[in-house]
Amino acid sequence: MTFLKRLCSVIFAMAIAISPLYVHADSSTADSLQAQIDQKRKENEQRKQQIQKYKSEMSDNDELMKLVNEQIDGINDEITKCGRLIIAKQNEIDAKNMEITNAESAIADKESDIEEKNGEIDELQAENAENLERFAELARALYMNDMSDTIPILSGSDDWYEYFVYSDVIKNISEQNLAFMYNLLGSIENCNQMIDDLESGKQQLEQDKQVLQQQKEQLDEEMSELKSRRKQLDSYANEQKQYLYGIVEDNNELKNKVDGLNYDIAKTNKEIEEYDRQLQEEIRKAQQNGQGSAEDYSSDFRWPLDPEFHRLTTYFGWDNAFGGRNHGGIDIVGAGVAVSNRNIYAVQSGKVIKVYTGCPHDYGKNYSCGCGGGFGNYIIIDHGGGISTLYAHCRKIYVSVGQTVSKSDVIAIVGTTGWSQGEHLHFEVRENGVRVDPLKYSYHDVYI
Repeated sequence: MTFLKRLCSVIFAMAIAISPLYVHADSSTADSLQAQIDQKRKENEQRKQQIQKYKSEMSDNDELMKLVNEQIDGINDEITKCGRLIIAKQNEIDAKNMEITNAESAIADKESDIEEKNGEIDELQAENAENLERFAELARALYMNDMSDTIPILSGSDDWYEYFVYSDVIKNISEQNLAFMYNLLGSIENCNQMIDDLESGKQQLEQDKQVLQQQKEQLDEEMSELKSRRKQLDSYANEQKQYLYGIVEDNNELKNKVDGLNYDIAKTNKEIEEYDRQLQEEIRKAQQNGQGSAEDYSSDFRWPLDPEFHRLTTYFGWDNAFGGRNHGGIDIVGAGVAVSNRNIYAVQSGKVIKVYTGCPHDYGKNYSCGCGGGFGNYIIIDHGGGISTLYAHCRKIYVSVGQTVSKSDVIAIVGTTGWSQGEHLHFEVRENGVRVDPLKYSYHDVYI
């Protein structure tokens, strides 16, 4: 029995001797896990910033695609109208070509008529020449019988028509000869008129054809301009479509990048959850191995800030603005009162089991970092009964690991370290290391 007692004493002494090493090992493991969480959250924050950049570019591209599509629609409308105008213009040209063909046919008919009439005119002119010669003989006979001074010498006169019109010889010829003379004159006049009419008709047809040719040339020129415009529009529309396809491809590439980053974020969030689960386990071990509070937890909590600071900006639970994952606590600010550098109180008596003071950054909206897993400088207090509380984004911390605190003790002041866009307190309650909604508990010294 004495030997067994001594052996037990030795074992107990050894246990006491190595127990600090065991506690140190647990603390190192927790720190290592927290560092891994810090790094993963920092990577996720960088990914989120990159996603916002890509989304901004995609939004700009969407607006640009809308404008380009409107431009293409306008060009296509103009192309359609231009095509209709080309058809209408072609119809005009076809009609004008038909008119020119008809005019050319009329000119050909007129030329055929002229050629046909020329034979008749030649015969008539020959007949008229013969009759004139006969009438000249008559006139000479009259002249020989009547030496009137009114009758000029006929010899050498070439214009019988003019002569007969103005000659007094008609006063001395018989009625029969007079009728012959008038028929002759009428035949000559008709012949001349026929020639004039044929030539005039042909000239008018030639002029009409020339006008039609000019009109057709004008239509051809307008058609050429329309086709050139249509070609330009087609070319510009194709350029705009290629430009649009480029934007679509750019957006698809950006979307693929966003999808990839979201996948990485989701994957990393799962890793964070696993690391956090391990951290929770370390907290439970610390509570079970005597590092936590020896007192039983009391539900009589006080508010972690002064009563006037009670406005909540973020609640517990799923939050898209929080990277599309659960927000593990509540964020508290002032209701019209600046919360910066204000006291943070222990909500219940307990023992400090975790303190992180490694965040040197405290710049608010101008800076945000992943220090302390995004919590910045923070404290975890164990209150017994498996209940612990966490206070994050502190500017200064007044307690240390292993220290026992009483309810309402000032443990830190409000800051904006870690992932923070302004001074506030991130407050969590954990049951056996697992985050729960802090508002499931009741608090005094707060206006809510």
